[in-house]
Amino acid sequence: MPISVLLPLVVFFALGLPILVLVWRLIILGSELRRDAQYGRAAVSVARRADLSLAELCDVVDDLRRRRAVPEASAASLRASADALRRYSLESDAVDRHIPHADGTGLRAEIERAQRAVDLIEHGRQLMLDPATDWSGEGETAVKRGYLNLVHAREAIRARGDEMAAAAAATKARKPRRQPRTR
Repeated sequence: MPISVLLPLVVFFALGLPILVLVWRLIILGSELRRDAQYGRAAVSVARRADLSLAELCDVVDDLRRRRAVPEASAASLRASADALRRYSLESDAVDRHIPHADGTGLRAEIERAQRAVDLIEHGRQLMLDPATDWSGEGETAVKRGYLNLVHAREAIRARGDEMAAAAAATKARKPRRQPRTR
């Protein structure tokens, strides 16, 4: 092959290969940033929806604990909130796996904390409904403790969602993760 044909081919490949590697790394970096931002948005979305659901439930339970509502009236709200928290817990599990946590607990742990509070409120409501026993005082105490736990869990969910969104935004400043190739 003559040198006049071979030299341009060598120069083309010598310049083209580094440019191709650079473009490939930019594509990888962009996809990692997009994925991290997506998990941050998902964390904020789950935290916001859980916060709204718990705010409505707090109003219902507050009426129950102040005896403005009868225990039978809050049963449907408690069941709906328990189901919603179960769904939020499953959604947050996927988010927790991808966003680092400073203290090791994630959004799912806070949502499970709210679920335990709802369970305690339901237990107290059941005790308040039972006319055969004189456990209505214990039921009221359980509802009040559950209400306080619910308020604290709601605040923790809101704070954890903000932390996770900040952590996802902070990954933009970090170097991209190198992942080993699998064959």
